[in-house]
Amino acid sequence: MFDNFSVVIDDYKKEEFKNLLENHVKEAPIKRRNYFQVNWRNLRVKYFPNQRRIKISNSLHKWYNSEIVGIGEINYNDFTQSQVKEAIFHLEIAFNRNASEMRLLGLFEYGININTNSIRPYEIIDRYASIVTTYANPFYPFYSRYGKSYSKFCAFSTYKVKAYDKSKEAGLASSKIFRFEIVHHNAIKTRQIFGKRNVTLEDLRNIEIWDKCFNSLISSYNSIRMLGYPDNGIDDYAKMLCYSHPIIRKDYKSDLKKIRKELKDTHDSFMNSKGNPHSLIKIGLSNNYQKLITN
Repeated sequence: MFDNFSVVIDDYKKEEFKNLLENHVKEAPIKRRNYFQVNWRNLRVKYFPNQRRIKISNSLHKWYNSEIVGIGEINYNDFTQSQVKEAIFHLEIAFNRNASEMRLLGLFEYGININTNSIRPYEIIDRYASIVTTYANPFYPFYSRYGKSYSKFCAFSTYKVKAYDKSKEAGLASSKIFRFEIVHHNAIKTRQIFGKRNVTLEDLRNIEIWDKCFNSLISSYNSIRMLGYPDNGIDDYAKMLCYSHPIIRKDYKSDLKKIRKELKDTHDSFMNSKGNPHSLIKIGLSNNYQKLITN
């Protein structure tokens, strides 16, 4: 569930940094202008001696798989609650600090992977048009230097919602893995979701925090307005398009307002109907979350 993160530890002494390098990282750091930098597997560690501060960032999931499990820097498998706790335990030992002293700052990601079986993930993702909260925010494709995009995002001021083909990103030609994810840009959103002012790595051991992050995912997914499929028929397809597309909604605001309930009922009926790909993702989010917190 959890992936990229960024934590800071204050009052970190030079002797502690030396111990970290010699007994755990086992790599020589690079001297920058006012800090030392070293990569521990995929984790980026920056030590600021004058401030006595150390910053750790990047994928906790990849670090766990490479450093603890020994299967390489991958993050396309599940990252369960028990594994997150194990990863935190090892970080506490290596950095000689309790997790409650590791403050979460900056980037923070969490999401769920779903096997879409015979359906290519982007065939579903490509139909995500917008997320409507207080207003409609459009989905945009991520640029891909390898050709056709395999992901879309919907941006807000303190976070963004991402949906992408995880198997495509990982180069798994025979797999079909869909990932739905929320990325906090800073600690403001993390504090809001956690419901507390001071947020630390210790919080990721708490099942209540897991539930809050999952509820955030589900709330965002339920707020997505989606396009239908051709077999819905052109009339229902057009209604879903008018209900979902931000530009159409803006251009024909007064006309669509008169039939808003009809458009919404058509959209929601399809989105919640059994067997269509959108409802399968919604069910998959709930089912896979239960696996993450029980395994």
